[in-house]
Amino acid sequence: MIIDDLFPEKGKLVLNANGKEFIGRLGVEAARKVILGVLQGENIRRQTEPLTRRRVAIATGAMVYLFAKGWAEIDGFTEKLSEQALEQMIHTTQSNKAAFWPAMWLIGLTGKSIQNVLRSNSAMRKSYIQDFENAVEEASIRCQEDFGPISMNLGYVMDGELKQNIRPLEWKDIARLSTAIGATTLTIRGSEKSTYGKLFERLIMGSVLTILGFRHVENAQSTKLKKVFWLSDSSDVRECDATIRLRPGKLARFDIGFIGKGNPEIMKDKLTRYASEIKQSSIANLSQTFIIVDRMPDTARTVNAALRSGTEIIQMSMQFWAIELAQKLKTRLGYDSEILSIPEDQLSDYLERKLQPIPILDFLNTTSTLKEPVIQDEAQPYLTDAVDDDDEEFDE
Repeated sequence: MIIDDLFPEKGKLVLNANGKEFIGRLGVEAARKVILGVLQGENIRRQTEPLTRRRVAIATGAMVYLFAKGWAEIDGFTEKLSEQALEQMIHTTQSNKAAFWPAMWLIGLTGKSIQNVLRSNSAMRKSYIQDFENAVEEASIRCQEDFGPISMNLGYVMDGELKQNIRPLEWKDIARLSTAIGATTLTIRGSEKSTYGKLFERLIMGSVLTILGFRHVENAQSTKLKKVFWLSDSSDVRECDATIRLRPGKLARFDIGFIGKGNPEIMKDKLTRYASEIKQSSIANLSQTFIIVDRMPDTARTVNAALRSGTEIIQMSMQFWAIELAQKLKTRLGYDSEILSIPEDQLSDYLERKLQPIPILDFLNTTSTLKEPVIQDEAQPYLTDAVDDDDEEFDE
């Protein structure tokens, strides 16, 4: 596949990396800074915006490189783009983002627009490509009329040698490049809700429990029995995000999500999510439940449901919410954390100092890729009826 060969490997890493690779690419310290901000009550979107901009810059930079290489190596590259992109999409599953996404960007599509524009109808695909080509042609003519002629050269350096486009680039070529960059930006930004929400849920949950004095273990079968926690446990009815074991028989389960006030139904679901009895090693244990959200919906039903279920709700929008979590752990489990003895004016420095040595990459699965919206299942190679990829979480 020509498009796949032109798109640089390091650009693919940003699209298809697992959590550890992704954080390693963008920087562990940058991720640690986000975690610290959230622990101090700052909004997750505000914290992740610099990471989003970096990811957009890397992905669009890779797209510019694809065009530079294509124009230097393939005669008539602009005219062949649509056909090559469509061919790659037909023979690639949408779950393979490193191959599928660059191809769809070249014909001006994003994840959402695929389901609305193409479906699986071959006649519709041809019609879309023709309409797209006409739109690019009309736009380039309009630019020529409004702004005058333009000529541009774009090249890349290989083994110390500069390789440039075979012919001067004109408005039509530039329109194809700018359209692809626009589609790239929209896709990356549109997927960040899910990406950073799921990624930082684990990082923040693992970090705050470590700061409160618990040790991270792989799972409930760990030989360490006291003051430990593990992430993503599904031992009972539904998966929770973390479980702590203060000692055998003394457990607490955690659910974390960047849910805002505008999503009371999600909160209601979480409040009914866990049964109070879970089984660990065939022994029934009474489990406490804690739900950590960005903001709690302003409804009496939410408060009443929490009271009825015995669930504690902690809001990350509150400054130093780790203190509130520690207080509730003391009330529910009798666990006394060091953070409760820290004066409020020293909490920022304390959190930063305690966070610094934590190996946050240990909280990420090495095999799972970042959770991005995937519009169809891998078993069907191309464009069937799609589901809506809106994620209700991660609201302001």
